[in-house]
Amino acid sequence: MSDHQTRHHVRRHIIIGDGVTAAAFAENCSFESGDELIVIGKNAAHLGRGLAYAAEPKETPWRFAYLLNSPAEDIDPNFGLWLEENWENISAKMQGRRLDWLAAAQTLVSQGDIKGLNVPRAFLGDFIEERTRNALAKHKQNGLKIQLINNTAIAIEKRPDGFRIETTDGRYFDADTVDIATGGPETQRIDGDESAFSAPTLFGNEERIAEHIKKGSEILCIGMNATMLDVLRLCQSLLPENQIRLAACSPRGSLPEPLIPQLPRKIMRPNLKGPYETAESFLAAVKENMKAARKDGHQMGELRSGFRAYFIEHGLKHFMPNIEEARKVPNTLRHWLRGGTRDTIMDFKRLSAIGSTKIICGGVHAIEPTASGAEVIFKDNAGVLTRRETGFVINCSGAGSQFTFDPLTRSLIDRGWVKVCTQSGGIEVGKACCTTIAGLRHLSPATTVIGDEVMPMPLYDAHLLRTQVFQA
Repeated sequence: MSDHQTRHHVRRHIIIGDGVTAAAFAENCSFESGDELIVIGKNAAHLGRGLAYAAEPKETPWRFAYLLNSPAEDIDPNFGLWLEENWENISAKMQGRRLDWLAAAQTLVSQGDIKGLNVPRAFLGDFIEERTRNALAKHKQNGLKIQLINNTAIAIEKRPDGFRIETTDGRYFDADTVDIATGGPETQRIDGDESAFSAPTLFGNEERIAEHIKKGSEILCIGMNATMLDVLRLCQSLLPENQIRLAACSPRGSLPEPLIPQLPRKIMRPNLKGPYETAESFLAAVKENMKAARKDGHQMGELRSGFRAYFIEHGLKHFMPNIEEARKVPNTLRHWLRGGTRDTIMDFKRLSAIGSTKIICGGVHAIEPTASGAEVIFKDNAGVLTRRETGFVINCSGAGSQFTFDPLTRSLIDRGWVKVCTQSGGIEVGKACCTTIAGLRHLSPATTVIGDEVMPMPLYDAHLLRTQVFQA
């Protein structure tokens, strides 16, 4: 045994999760030769995909239907380059589908702007998985021992010498240090959203929903966000467009603004002076910047990417030293900079002209099953209840203002290892994503405060999550 081996304590690090954040933690873990890395996640063998970018295990009409919200290069500049390099293979996979994404993409492709496409989400999963696999291969070459375990961690215990993790199959894993990256908050539940004629979420329920779509039933989505747009894509993959019957409702009754790339590219650079004493004064300055940018011809895509880059360079603390005031900002910015998939939003608007899609303004109070469908009970701004009969209801409402977390994260909150922000409902962690327990870090799309820095824009963004891991 060498002197180094005698001196070196073999350190074991565990990452819990299988998505973008878990993959970034795995890429950036520090180690010495002989150390061990264990990744525990439901889909750990395909680390980086998580639920958002998972690959369909079998061929279905909707296999590549769901699109990314943002253009490829806005998600990650390297993804835009990868897309160009792999375009021939991607084109081959997309041939002959009812939902002819290639034809819709042709305008940008003919202009040489493959990087500007909203591509099927599974291809981003391919890119992330490939990048992660290459990083892990380098780790192995440098002496790190790696295990990828397809399972779910259900409990974590602090022990004198580190941590013990329990999984659903009753196994235990010990570690010196742990990173938890179990994903964002769960969709808020609505009374009656799980019945013969309703589903609490789209994903995983496609086959059952598809039967109702093919019968010609009206499909009513609660929420007008990315998931609702996915439902439209599901409908388009199954029926001719004039046979689709899709309704979407929300209290505002408005679609997100489509994220449309422009050629030549326009770069929007905010100009915020600060420091601002209040959230109100800061937001007023942001609004003026947005107004000026619109006047200069910038669209929502440039506004979002411009502010994102600006806030990565200058944290919110740079402009608002008062953290309590800063906490009031993110929820408003989220609505102001709300955008969505160009292709699907334009399709929704086009199909509304022939009555295939429609918008309902109102908040859903409850869903009641009927003999042949469901009755949705709406509450308007005055609190008045109205009813609407429909064929099938899908809860696309998102997390809402009162987040519900996975059981493992919930246990950290209950023990005071992480906190919940009273303003945003998101998670607060310490500097570098540390919890109150040494050796344990936590990061998710629902994280809104890291140390003394408030996240100005939600971390529902692969690039922002990756950036936070790199900074940590």
